[in-house]
Amino acid sequence: MKKLIALILIVTICLVSFSGCSKTSKEDKKDNTVSSSNEGAKEEKSDEPVKLKLFLHSKDIQEKSFTKDYIEKQTNTILEVTQVTTKELENKLNLILASGNRPDLMNFYTDAMEDKLVKGGALIPLNKYFDKYPELKASRTDREWEVMTHDDGNIYAIGVSTANPLSIIAYRKDWLDKFEMDVPTTLDEYYEFAKAVALKDPDGNGKNDTYAFGGYSIVDRFMDHIFGAYGALPHYWMEKDGELVNGSVQPQAKEALKFLKKMYDEKLIDPEFVTDDSKRWKTKVKAGTFGGGETKIHLFDKNNHQNYYVPFKEKNPEGEFVFGPILKGGSDNPVGIRMASIKGWVRTGISSETKDVDAALRLLTWAAADEGNKFINYGLEGEHYKIENGQLSRTIDNNKYGELDINKFNIAKKVLFDHSSPELFDAFKHNESIALENPADGILVPEATKYDADLRDFTNREFISMIVGATDIETGFDAFVKEWNKRGGEALTKALNEKYQSKK
Repeated sequence: MKKLIALILIVTICLVSFSGCSKTSKEDKKDNTVSSSNEGAKEEKSDEPVKLKLFLHSKDIQEKSFTKDYIEKQTNTILEVTQVTTKELENKLNLILASGNRPDLMNFYTDAMEDKLVKGGALIPLNKYFDKYPELKASRTDREWEVMTHDDGNIYAIGVSTANPLSIIAYRKDWLDKFEMDVPTTLDEYYEFAKAVALKDPDGNGKNDTYAFGGYSIVDRFMDHIFGAYGALPHYWMEKDGELVNGSVQPQAKEALKFLKKMYDEKLIDPEFVTDDSKRWKTKVKAGTFGGGETKIHLFDKNNHQNYYVPFKEKNPEGEFVFGPILKGGSDNPVGIRMASIKGWVRTGISSETKDVDAALRLLTWAAADEGNKFINYGLEGEHYKIENGQLSRTIDNNKYGELDINKFNIAKKVLFDHSSPELFDAFKHNESIALENPADGILVPEATKYDADLRDFTNREFISMIVGATDIETGFDAFVKEWNKRGGEALTKALNEKYQSKK
């Protein structure tokens, strides 16, 4: 009996041990299988394209397009694009952010929106990743990054970089020759030229339908050559005696308004500037309606087949433009035309809620660096453009460019002029001598977010009213200054100066 009991115990122990060993072996095998499976999944996932949501300033990027597909392949991404026009951009962005459905990369274009996004923690600091993505850092100059840097030392957005400014003071040389006049250098000379353009029928059609200049419903883009002659650009910051002042409320702006009203009353300015939009104004520029003033610099690009020069020459075979200097005679300190922000126009930031920061940065870096940026601007060499003797020329027409969605992705883009004529670069060089940099560029204060947009609209509305005679300038300008300060102009000026002085 003892031997039997001992035998049973031995068998039992062995069975338990075997069962335990077997269980352990199975569990080990299971763990190894899971581990191996996870590693494989991770590896597989890293090779799969990452889906990114884009909120872009554009209007007709196709869901399936050559450009979009190419960008996806180069950056290992799948892009879901929401696109809106300039007018809708920031209102739509506010709605999307409020919905909680945040895009991974987003376009915006005002300091106010950038400030709001940064303070709300909606954007990642790009500079934190410069070491890992050196090509992103190298895509902009130290000065550009400096202007983009916030008070906390971080950079949250990268803008579309282009030549600055893209406006220029220019005159119809063929009309100057016809009137036996030189390029105006003073306001008096400009006034005489403007009268000749409006009243002496330079196009020979028997109608008084030509003007010195026109515009579309705004004064701070088409009238800088007049306001600048008086030393006060509207809605633009300038330095005076070491302090920042806004050109809108300087006494010299009042004198500029009087000069402009005189021109308007005498029909030297296109009266439809009050009601025209950008498209109609552009049609008039290409038709040769305007003789001299602030206009688009692309009128000097002989390779510009779509926008200005070629269409202008088709309608005006003898027409030619020459650029002009800062006009004198209105002030002891005349200034040139304004510059846009060094930050660039449409800016791109990466959401702080993006699930794959590396994928977002990979896309941003590729688009900003030379290879991607050249593709976004021109497409592929050999297919869409060629380079001969250092000059780039497109090998497909503009309609085809549109079909392929080339030059529609405003993601950290640097606008390139490789295809432009030498005359455009001469115009760029001339602009360097007459452009006035904004000393407040890059200075962000809460007051700007609160007041700037309203002050711009208010200034534009009141100035137009004074130019067309709906408001008396003598009394109206003083009332305007008081209301401008009351609407936040005084608080904004104080806040900007405090920060400006601290940066000196």
